[in-house]
Formats: sequence, C-alpha cells, structure tokens
Amino acid sequence: MQEAKKKSELENLTENVKDYLEARYDLAVLNMQDRVSDVTSSVAASLIIISFSLLALLFISVGGALWLGAVLGNVFIGFFCIAGFYMLLALLVFYNQERWIKLPMINLLLKKININEKDQ
Repeated sequence: MQEAKKKSELENLTENVKDYLEARYDLAVLNMQDRVSDVTSSVAASLIIISFSLLALLFISVGGALWLGAVLGNVFIGFFCIAGFYMLLALLVFYNQERWIKLPMINLLLKKININEKDQ
C-alpha cells in the first residue's frame, strides 16, 4: 500500500516538474518573441523615418544648390558646392563611424534586447 502511495507521489511530482518546465519554456519563448518584435518594429519605424528624412534632405539640397547657383551666377557651381559639402561630411562620418554610428547602434540594440520586467 505504501509503495503504491509513494509511486503516486512520485508520479505526481514528476508531472508537476514536467508542467513547470513546460511553463518555463513557454515563458522563455514568449519573452523572446516580445524582444524580437520590439526590435523589429523599432527597425521598421527607424527605416520609415530615415526614408522621409532622406527625401527632405534631397529636396533641401536641390533647393540649396539652385539658390547657391543663382547667388554665384552659375547653377553648376551651386551643385558642385553642395556636393563638396557632402563629400566633406562623408569623410568626417567615415573617420568617426566607430564612435558615432557603430557603438551607439550596438548599445541601442543591446538595450532593446535586454529589457527587464522592471523596466516595463
């Protein structure tokens, strides 16, 4: 009789451990899905904002080049001045890409991925 009772207690404990492990697995999957969806939505929103910003920058650049060309008396010179400005800007960003782009992006992604329940 006691063997049957011990066996049922062992089966009960085994079932509880199995249920606990399944619940922990499901929780881990849900947490990972939440983090991936948060990072994905942030990337999508950033891409949309960057696209509209680039369009605005394009039109501002063309307008600035036309205006500068009118001031200097030759439209081509205006476009070359704007192109030269962007070349200098590109060189500046190229030489500082580690500090200005890579590290902040890595930190942002790690911050998004490592969200704790306390932060929410």
